[in-house]
This record gives sequence, structure tokens and C-alpha cells, in this order.
Amino acid sequence: MGRGHPHDLRTTLLAAYGLLIGWLVALGLLFHFWSADRLLRDAEASNRALAQAVGLETEAWLQDAIQGVEALARMEAVRRHDLRALPALFAPAFSARPDALMLFLLDRRGVMRYHYPEGPGSTVGWDFSFWNYFQAAAQGNGPVLSKGWLSPTTGKPVVTIAVPLKDEQGAFNGLVALNLSLERLSTVLRTVAGGSLDLRLYDATGQLIAASGPLIPLDPTHRLDPGEAVPPGLSRDPEGRAWVATSLFLPRTGWRILVRRPADEALATLYMFRRGLLLLLVLVLISGFGFWYLLTHQALRPLEAIAHFSWELGEHPGSASAAPILRLTARGDQIGHLARSLLWMQAAIERRLSELRTLLDTGRVVLSSLETEAVIATILEQIQHLLRVPTCALFTLDERTGWYRVRAVRGLSPDYARGLSFHPDDPRSPTMRAIRTGRPVQIADIEVEGYPELRERARREGFRSLLAVPLQARHVPPAALVIYRPDPHPFSEDEVSLAWNFANLAAFALEHAVLYARSDMLLQQQTRRLETLIEHLHDGLIMESREREILYMNRRAAEWCGLEEPCAPGCSADIAYAALLSHLSPSEEAARLLERTDEGTVEVRWQRDARARELRIQSLPVRGEGEERLGRILVLRDITVERELDRAKSALLSAVSHELRTPLAAIQGYTTTLLAEDVEWDPAARREFLQIILEETERLAHLVNNLLDLSRLEAGALALNQQPYPLEALIARARRSLRTNTHPISVQLPPDLPPVDVDAARVEVVFRNLLDNALRYTPPGTPITISAGVADGVVVIRVRDEGPGIPPEHRGRLFDRFYRIPGQVRSSGAGLGLAICKGFIEAHGGRIWLADEGPGATFVFTLPIWRGDDGRADPGGGG
Repeated sequence: MGRGHPHDLRTTLLAAYGLLIGWLVALGLLFHFWSADRLLRDAEASNRALAQAVGLETEAWLQDAIQGVEALARMEAVRRHDLRALPALFAPAFSARPDALMLFLLDRRGVMRYHYPEGPGSTVGWDFSFWNYFQAAAQGNGPVLSKGWLSPTTGKPVVTIAVPLKDEQGAFNGLVALNLSLERLSTVLRTVAGGSLDLRLYDATGQLIAASGPLIPLDPTHRLDPGEAVPPGLSRDPEGRAWVATSLFLPRTGWRILVRRPADEALATLYMFRRGLLLLLVLVLISGFGFWYLLTHQALRPLEAIAHFSWELGEHPGSASAAPILRLTARGDQIGHLARSLLWMQAAIERRLSELRTLLDTGRVVLSSLETEAVIATILEQIQHLLRVPTCALFTLDERTGWYRVRAVRGLSPDYARGLSFHPDDPRSPTMRAIRTGRPVQIADIEVEGYPELRERARREGFRSLLAVPLQARHVPPAALVIYRPDPHPFSEDEVSLAWNFANLAAFALEHAVLYARSDMLLQQQTRRLETLIEHLHDGLIMESREREILYMNRRAAEWCGLEEPCAPGCSADIAYAALLSHLSPSEEAARLLERTDEGTVEVRWQRDARARELRIQSLPVRGEGEERLGRILVLRDITVERELDRAKSALLSAVSHELRTPLAAIQGYTTTLLAEDVEWDPAARREFLQIILEETERLAHLVNNLLDLSRLEAGALALNQQPYPLEALIARARRSLRTNTHPISVQLPPDLPPVDVDAARVEVVFRNLLDNALRYTPPGTPITISAGVADGVVVIRVRDEGPGIPPEHRGRLFDRFYRIPGQVRSSGAGLGLAICKGFIEAHGGRIWLADEGPGATFVFTLPIWRGDDGRADPGGGG
């Protein structure tokens, strides 16, 4: 800001005065035009509201009449043109409407069949088909409102309401109509208009049918074009009188209402404002000259001196000379008060600047350092400097003891400070009272005020007055800043405010340190928790930056890539992708997905050494708020189980459909053969057919039982009825159920073999399935050996055949559901036998496996030994 010159302010004031006059004139004109527009809008709004009210009343009047005619049209006698019943129906309806002129009925040709009243001059038998309302009713389905017309009998304006009559097939059967007098509308308009308004009502064709003035309804010289819109604003009639006109269209009837209000009545306030504005301008010009003279001598010149001093005070607060305004301080008016205030402000500014610099320096220290003790020491030092006190201390809560102790101190003796502590509920401590109330507490003179214990401590330490200011923060316990003075001293509001500012800085420093420690701890905990969660995901996860650098990779993803350790953050993603692609087949589609940055999914086969899995790779782009690409996430999911489940479902459908169809076809065929009446079967053939039907039925029951057993195993709902049972008896039962002599079966059991603790029916199924497999996959005449022995506290059973054996590549899946070795010509069944064996053996707590013994195949499984009531194994051999 520059110093300026003496004439600058005068020029500015003159310009301001001229601007004031200009603005006054401009505002007056703007207000004039605004008021004119507003008054016109208000007048138009009033006209519109009046037109709406009249329109609602008119439409309600017409709607009531229409409803009355519709009620007559729904009566059966009217619909059938029952002329004998019409007088009794029309008379009440006519009497109910004083504005009704005639109720009448026309047939489908437009001939008058009946009208009420029936007096002289009857028009019954006349043809009215040429009337517009008849033609409109014949073509429509709803009520028809005619244009206004003059009644030939009364010479008054009339409107006709016609409702068409329809027969049961919907064909036009005439109409019932009501002639209404429009004089009531003119009466209503005259009542609403009073003496100044002009209200007019036009029908859908633009004819004047009612008016509040002396205009004659249906006068062709007062027509209104139906498509014509009355322009807003002022309009003048042929006599030169200005009007504010507003028109309103009634959509339900097609009629139009015109409301006109005299302009001199609507704009009377505006004309009065014009005269007042001119008078105000004259008064302002006269008073301006006298005001300018007084302003120059009594204000402008003293203000020049004050402005010069203010400029120096702003530029150089510490060296501004007050000599130019000293003589002004003797004045008793506002100029003198301003001069004295500037001198006081000079001293206050210097003091405030010093305090502000100190607060800013202290705040900078608080924000830039996490060394809480050093920050608090700086705060106490600045308090000593600004408040000119020798002693101050900060009291905080010792959470270990629950007492308040000195956290930092300046000016107190170390022994005194170490022994100074307060209980939070101490009623005699000013420090605790400040903490409890949340307000500063001061003692101006400890010798005078009643604090005996404090008085003794004050004498020893040499202080006479104190100020306790609470420190309040959300995340740390309350604390207090205590300031001591050696003399009696009531602390001013400025001193209390300054001390409170420093107390807030100290509270912020304490809370800053606590929150930093908490946030750092929470961040570490959340980071560890998130890393642990991601590391234990079954899916592989790779987070990639926009620059194709690895942000994160879990161990599962490293395993899929064939890496010993996950790639470190910052590593190129191409390294990991190259390692991943080396294990994929086909890899072309996967390579394209890894090169792209958009969303996509690909399923490939992953193989490393002897391991082969089905892998799904899913790319998920990560975008910011503005759809800016930030990177992407790759999810590597093992879908081998899902694919095996799909294959198992397909195998189930294929196997079950085949296995069910074969026995059912045989049963149906032989049953049909036996039931044939044209063939006489001998007993031997009949028995052979029945035997085949029985075998196929047992085969079907065996398949159903296998499916039921498998479902119980998978649902965990298999209940065992374990009892002691001789193993030899279980083998015998299984052999009898097979009923085959194609293979010699040898049973080799030691004589001292103890009984087993099993569910006999389930274990019999195990033996039967293993023997059935041996019979099915070995040539006829090949021996089958069953042997058993005791080892490690369980009975170990071996079922061995001397067939072709199991190829090595199929051994790992022998016990899977629905799995059958491809290419086995003798293979039949659903592939459930070994899966059920495995489930039953494991349900008994044992295990089953294919031994690596040759030739042929050897299945080995274990069963628990029955232990007597004393818990010891029964040494008996089969009892």
C-alpha cells in the first residue's frame, strides 16, 4: 500500500459522491422498471388466480350438469326410449337445475322423441341431425359440449350437453341432452368483477358467451380466435385506455376466460414512486455541498495525518513515529479517539507480533518433532519468556499409580518437583479443580486466599500466585499447565488466553505422540493380518503396478510360477509370467491374457514334474476414480476338483444310465416273453427265464445299494452296527453271494486269528466288491487268494488275483468315484465298488490300498480287532 497524496482522498470522495448520485439514479430507475415489471406480474398473477377460480367454478358447474345427463343416459328406460317412463325421469332432473331450459331425447336419426317441459311449441318429431352436437355424439363415446347458441324461444345464450346412448353391441342409439342457460355465468362474472375488472368467457369456437360488462353474448363483433393467445403486459383498447390482460384456457371444456384489469389501478404505487425519487435527488444534491465543506476541514485533513501514521505503523511497526497525531489525541470527538486508539494499537501490535512469532515457532516445533519431552520443554521456555514468569510446570497422569505428577518443570527445585503429586479427587488442589472443571483456575494471592497447605509450599518455593490451565485431548488423559509468579498477580484475560494457547500446543504434542504410536501399531497389526490372510489363501494372488512391476505375490502364486520364493516388490512381472507360462499348456491364450491389461479369464493345464492340475487365470484391472488404470490383480485358482466333479457327474449319468438300462431291458424282455400267449414254454425254459430275471433284479438292487451307500458316506450319515464277528464267516458270506465257479478261491487264515469288531453287512460288501473286481478283470480259471494276519494291533487282509494287474498310471485314482480303467473290455459297472470299499473301511477306522506286489493285483485293508469288556483283544480263533 502506497502513502498517496492529500488530493487523492478528495478526488476519491468526489468520485464516490458522484458515484453515489449515479447509483441512486440508476437504482431508482432499476427499481422503477423492476417495480413496473413486478406490479405487472402481480397483476397478471392476480388475474390468473381469478381466472382459475372462475374456471374451476365454471367447469364444476358444467361437470355437475354433465353428470346429471350421464345419470339419465344410464337409465334403462332412457336407453330403450320408453316414452311413457320419460316424464317421471326427466321432471325431477329438470327441477333440480334452475339453469336448465330443456331436457330432450333424440333417436339414432336425430329425430326428437321427447323433451321436457312438454308445453306448447313442442318440437317432437323434428329432425336435429344437422346440429354439431348430434354429429359429435354419434361419432364419439363420451359427453359432448356444444358451442354457444341463442335459444329461439327465449333469445338467450344457451349451451347443450349431449350424452350418446349405446345399445348392447356398442352401436349409436340416439342421445339424451340438456340445454343450459348461460345467463348464470354472466351474473357470476359481474359479481366477481366488482366495478373495475372486465371478465369475459368464450366457448371453444371463440364466441363470447358471458361477460361482466355490457357486452352482448354471442355478438359476432366480440369474437376471440381459439388459437389466439393474449400477449402479456399492457394493452390498450380502441378508446386508448391501458389494461393488464390475462387469458386462461379450460382444457376440460375448451373454453377460454379473459380477465382485464385497468393499468392505472395496477400501477398506482409506481407513479407515486417516480415523484418521490425526483424529490430525493434534489435533497441529496443540496445536502452534499454542506457535507463536503465540513468533511474537508474536520475530517479529511486529520485523516491524512492518521493515514500517514497508519502507513508507517503497517510498514515499520517497531519504528513508526507518533508525533503527527499527538495533537489530535486532545480532541474529544471520534478523530481524537481514533488517534488514541492508534497509539494503543501500536503497542498492542508489537506485543501481539511477539506472541504470534513465539506461538508459530512453538507450533512448528510441535509439528516437526516426535520428541515429546523436547517439545514440552520448548513450550515451557516460551511461556516463561512471553508471560515473564520464572516458574511453570506440566502435570500429567501417572497411569501406573493413578496420581498426577510433574512431567516437565522450569524454575522449581528438583526435590520439590519430585515430591509433588495430586490425587484426581483432591478437592484442595487448584490443579485438580482445573482438570475436573475443564476451565482455568487462578489464585491471585495465596497468602490471602484460604489454601493452608498450598501456602506452606508457596513460601518454600517462593511463589505468591498461580494459574492452572487444563489440557484436554481425546486420546490422552487430562493434564494441566501450571504457571507460578513470585508476586500477587491477578492474571488478565490475555494472559489466560495465551497460557491456554500454549496448553493446547502441549496437549497436541502429547496427543500427537500417542496417536502416532497407536497408528503405527495398528498399521503394523493390520498389515500383518492382511499379509497372513493373503498368504493362507488357497488361490495365487499377484498384484501388478501400472509399470508391470510386482507389488505383491503370495506363496501360492510363487508355487504356480515354479519359484522357490515370491518375487520381491519392484521385480518385473515379466519374470514371474515367463516362469508361469513354462508350466502351462496351451500357453498362447494365457500369454495373450498376461500381455493385456483389461479384464479376462483363461483356463489352462498346469504341469510340473509329475503333477498336473487344471488352472484358471483371471485378470482384474484396478482403476482410479477417473477410470485411470492403476494396475491389475491376477488370481490363479486351482479348478482341478471342479473339473473332476464335472467329469464325475458325466460319468455318473453315463454309467448309471447304462447300468440301469441293461438289467431293465433284460427284465422287460424276458417278462414279455413269458407273458406271450401264443407260445407254450416248458418248465425248464420258464425257470431259466425267471433265473435270468432274478439275476438282473439282484444286479439292479446291487447298483441302487451302491449309490445309497455312496450318498451316506459322502453325507457322513453312515451308522455302523459293530459286533464281534469271525473273519472266516464274513468271507464265506461274501463267496455265497457271488454264486460263481469260474475261479478257484483260496482262503488262508491262521487258526488263532481273533474276531474283528465290524459291521458285518458293510464288511461283507467290501469282500464282495473286491472279489467281484477280481472275477471281472481276470481270465476264467485264474486263482484268487484271501489271506489275513495280525500286525500293529489290527487285522490285515489281502485279496490277491493273478490277472493282468493295474497299470501304474491308474493306481492313484482306483478309489475315486465312477473311475474305471479305460480299455478294459471286461469292465462293467458304474465304478463305485472300490470307492464304497474305501468308505466302509475308513468308517471302521482302517485303511485300504493297492499293494505293490505282483503278478496280478493285491488289495490290502485293515480291520479293528474285537476287544472284550476288559478292553483286551480276544485271543480266540472265531468264537
